[in-house]
Amino acid sequence: MRRSTLKILIVEDDPDDVELSRYELVRAGIACDIYQVETEDAFLDALSHYQPDIILGDFSLPAFDGMSALQIVQQIAPNTPFLFVSGTMGEERAIKALKQGAYDYVLKSNLARLPSAVERALQEAHQNQIRHKMEQALQAERNLLSAIFDTTGALGMMLDKDGRIMRFNQAAERTTGYTFSQVQGKQFWEVFFPPEEVEPVRNHFLHWHLQSQPLQYQSRWLTTGGERREILWLTTFLQDDSGLALNFICSGIDITQWRQAEDRVHRLSNYDVLTGLPNRSLLRDRLEQGITRVEREQRPGLIAVILIGVRGAIAVRESLGLQLSEDALVEASRRLSGLMQHDATLARFGDTSFAMVLHVHAQDQIAMVVQEIIDVLDLPYHVDGHEGVYLESSIGVTVYPNDGDSGDALLQAAEVAMHRAMDNVLERFQFYTPSLNSQVSHRLQMASQLRQAVQKHELILHYQPQVSLDSGKIVGVEALLRWQHPEKGMISPLQFIPLAEETGLIVPIGEWVLRTACEQGKRWHDMGVHGLTMAVNLSAKQFALNSLATVVRHALDDSGLDSHCLELELTESASMETPEKSIEVMQLLKSMGVRLSIDDFGTGYSNLNYLKRFPVDQLKIDRSFVQDVTSDADDLAIARAVIALARSLHLEVLAEGVETLGQYNVMKENGCDKVQGYYFSKPLAVDDCTRFLLQQATGG
Repeated sequence: MRRSTLKILIVEDDPDDVELSRYELVRAGIACDIYQVETEDAFLDALSHYQPDIILGDFSLPAFDGMSALQIVQQIAPNTPFLFVSGTMGEERAIKALKQGAYDYVLKSNLARLPSAVERALQEAHQNQIRHKMEQALQAERNLLSAIFDTTGALGMMLDKDGRIMRFNQAAERTTGYTFSQVQGKQFWEVFFPPEEVEPVRNHFLHWHLQSQPLQYQSRWLTTGGERREILWLTTFLQDDSGLALNFICSGIDITQWRQAEDRVHRLSNYDVLTGLPNRSLLRDRLEQGITRVEREQRPGLIAVILIGVRGAIAVRESLGLQLSEDALVEASRRLSGLMQHDATLARFGDTSFAMVLHVHAQDQIAMVVQEIIDVLDLPYHVDGHEGVYLESSIGVTVYPNDGDSGDALLQAAEVAMHRAMDNVLERFQFYTPSLNSQVSHRLQMASQLRQAVQKHELILHYQPQVSLDSGKIVGVEALLRWQHPEKGMISPLQFIPLAEETGLIVPIGEWVLRTACEQGKRWHDMGVHGLTMAVNLSAKQFALNSLATVVRHALDDSGLDSHCLELELTESASMETPEKSIEVMQLLKSMGVRLSIDDFGTGYSNLNYLKRFPVDQLKIDRSFVQDVTSDADDLAIARAVIALARSLHLEVLAEGVETLGQYNVMKENGCDKVQGYYFSKPLAVDDCTRFLLQQATGG
């Protein structure tokens, strides 16, 4: 824009005309400094030293004319606007002057027009300067693009509007292994991408022309040898007058090594070199993210931070050397990794310590995890031929939000708890909150004793008779698990079955129950008790095992029990969890001749569409509906509905928990097939049940 005082160079031989021009400009509010010249030499000197903002020139002078002055300006100062101020010019001369580069002309007889002509010329000159700079910038960009395309360091490619390759520089040839002649005219996605990626890449290309700025993106290109190279592309497009894309100019950098180096730096910064686990820094970050997520989503449950100090690693280092100590720590990390849930984090926290962060629904789950950690770390380590190497561990536990509201606070508290455990001779783990220790200790002790109960044969089976309402005879028994504790006596299944489910012990226990029940059923058959059905409960975890059919087949084969005498009871909720898979498993079991029964029917959710497809033989009415069937109209209605449903599906019905004559009569009157409960017999030990069955078989 022009300065506050306008510098005007006037080519004029009449001082009066100069003063008239000054008068009109000042009268219009234009502050100006005027420099007058009459000759070419003076004009050239003024252009160099005075450096005017605008030039006013008479068309003709005795020694120097305006057209010559205009030509000089075009050569020396082309950005300086030039106006003719003349007495007479004529239309032809005026047109010639404008073509030569003059901005305007003003007749001396109409100098009142001079201020507006000057303002307009200055504005137009300013716009021309801006346009010139833009053209220069655009040309510089074109030159830069051309240089980038031709340089050997950057990949260069030109595409037509359909994505076909029109140019392909040497750097692109070196990186991809393709020559220009091999790719010319082909759509780039057909050459450099595997078949499954062609369509997404093509769709991405179709949106390139919508970008208002050069498009930068990364993609992994295939070389002739099948290797993937990570390329960072900058793509712009040339367009026609209507705005449609004509060509795409693509320049790229092969950043494969940079990416690999970046990945290595990231790994070194966030992961432990020895074990490959997240390090303390990444652990802290994930812990903070977990806390934030719980707060934002208001997720129920707790976040547990479990710090595991492997003290035995120090002893191994001192006695067997650093390498064997590190080998043992790697093995410890592998064992701990096998315990991880999908949303949990395991990290190497210190030289001989690990940290685990997990989300749990209840505090009891923490105890189970701690016990699993102790169990896997207590197993002997075999390192470099040394057998029987043991690593003693101590565990500290903190819980969010009880023990802290930040990651750092929880980790510090976990360290305090871990050091307490190291100092405690009797307990190998400690909660940061002392009141939790006795509660969890009792649960862990019970879990440990349950493991030993399996090994020490403390588990036994009792059998409860099932009676036919049609004949009044015992037609089956249900095998019920009991724990005969050497110190606490008989422990209720309600106390230890949930614990067995949580610890996973239910699988080996369930297999033992199945085998033992089949063996007992065969013994009774050999004693003369024929046609007796042995009912065995399957847990949800057993039912989910891929090996279930194999386990059942082995139990039948090893015991010699006829498969038609085995009835497997599945809970309603377990069978409906994945109904299609349940149907597949049931059909496999049915093909072996095994009877199937839905246990506790009515307490869960059953989709009748699936229920009619289940190849089951029987529904069991849950005891909760039988208990008040004589006094509660709702329970009676439910019992009748289950019986009617079973009839429509051609299934048998058994009512469990029948304890009174009234309950027995209601079930018989409404068409129930079988009953089970204290009205006939409590669950009996094997010897008592044997006498009971033989007494019936002999008619006694």
